[in-house]
Amino acid sequence: MFSVTFRYALISLLEIAAATEGLQAGVIASRHNLSGRYLSNVLSDLKRLGLVTSQKGRKGGYQLARPAHDINLLLLYQGLAGAGAERSGEQGPDGAESCRADQWLRAVERRWREELGNTNLAEVDRSLNLEPSPSADDGLRKAQ
Repeated sequence: MFSVTFRYALISLLEIAAATEGLQAGVIASRHNLSGRYLSNVLSDLKRLGLVTSQKGRKGGYQLARPAHDINLLLLYQGLAGAGAERSGEQGPDGAESCRADQWLRAVERRWREELGNTNLAEVDRSLNLEPSPSADDGLRKAQ
């Protein structure tokens, strides 16, 4: 249901939030067996959305641009997906009038959008009861 881009973004944001200092893309990629090239593109998107900042250099890396509790998952999803994420079509294929299955799918979509809209990054971390990254302390909770 969710794109690879959204998955990479969520993994990255959780890792960055838990880090005590800038976290390099390569560290995130190796911890989660992610494509480094694709992850770099996702991190660029997160930077464009104002969710992370980056610092170059040996001690550089990515950091959250705002506290974890200020990162709403629906806004993240919409920002990554663009205008197409705003609304699903009301019609079936080839402009056909929507059927009962389409109506059910729209209802499910409304529920998951509501769930994302009511959830922030800090809540995701709490709900998963994640352990901090090996090179991190409780930085996520400090951001709250």
